[in-house]
Amino acid sequence: MGDLPSPSTPAFTTLPPYRAVLVVDIKDFSGNKGVHHERLSESVPLILENAFQRVGCGFVWQQITFPDSTGDGYAVGLPAEYLPLLVDPFLAGLQSELEYHHRLAPRAGHDERLRMRVSISVGPLTDSGQNRVGDGKGHARIETHRLLDAQPVRDLLDRSNPDVTLVAAILSARAYEDVVAAGYTGLAESQFVPAPVQVKTYQGTAYLHVPRPSGGLLTEGFTLDSAAPAAATPAHAEATDTAPAPAHAGISGVTGLASQARDVTHHRTGGIGDIGQVLGPVNTGTQGNVQTGSGQQFNGDFSGNNVTGSDVRGGIGRPGRASAKRGRNK
Repeated sequence: MGDLPSPSTPAFTTLPPYRAVLVVDIKDFSGNKGVHHERLSESVPLILENAFQRVGCGFVWQQITFPDSTGDGYAVGLPAEYLPLLVDPFLAGLQSELEYHHRLAPRAGHDERLRMRVSISVGPLTDSGQNRVGDGKGHARIETHRLLDAQPVRDLLDRSNPDVTLVAAILSARAYEDVVAAGYTGLAESQFVPAPVQVKTYQGTAYLHVPRPSGGLLTEGFTLDSAAPAAATPAHAEATDTAPAPAHAGISGVTGLASQARDVTHHRTGGIGDIGQVLGPVNTGTQGNVQTGSGQQFNGDFSGNNVTGSDVRGGIGRPGRASAKRGRNK
């Protein structure tokens, strides 16, 4: 009897360790003169380290992994258990550190103002612990950079006071759910605003937070509606003997095509008011003929509300001052 086949080894890949990801970006970095880029880029990790120290978490900076300069910003990984403090108190500490930096800048002969966007996410990322080129790779890293480029977080700095709001943050849905919604931070859920995000092929919902909001963020909110509500249109165009003003005419119960016009003279502003149940095209004006689609014609001077609807199918109701000359439509 032959040997039984040995069970095959199941195919699987070991999951990389979970890491919190922090990426920051200097607003309008390219707007600074090239001679300052090196100094600004080198200042970012120092500012981040000082922000951790400012909130009593300097030891966390000693545990960063796969640090990486992005040119106009910086990216680091941290053990996932430190994700809550990246949300709070770190973001508030970064705001305070940038305020301090602004106070010192004039003394150092620098006139630029550093404002930062901050993106935070979490997920499995490669990490050898030796800062290799392949470290820090995975979906969570890509997501963090996509969120940093999202328009909603950019708008937060654009619509706020540049002397007050220095930090605008965006959290991935996973980071928000694991930390904020789960209660692992002192910040309330109401201090975060959900926003739809679409950058390149990435699409999802992220959460906005600003440690010190100002300007339009206070008066209009963190996000703006894409479409403003349409203004209401008056149902009638009133005739007036005062200064000319725009007049609106209303047409109700029209079947077919209706064209409206109005004439403004020295003494009169007006148009055709309501026209009830007209079949066919109707061309109206303040002077001349009015023809309906069923063969009735009115000649004369029409203005204001002198023509009123009378539920007469196929024609216009009773003319006011106009002479009611009826005839066949030529």
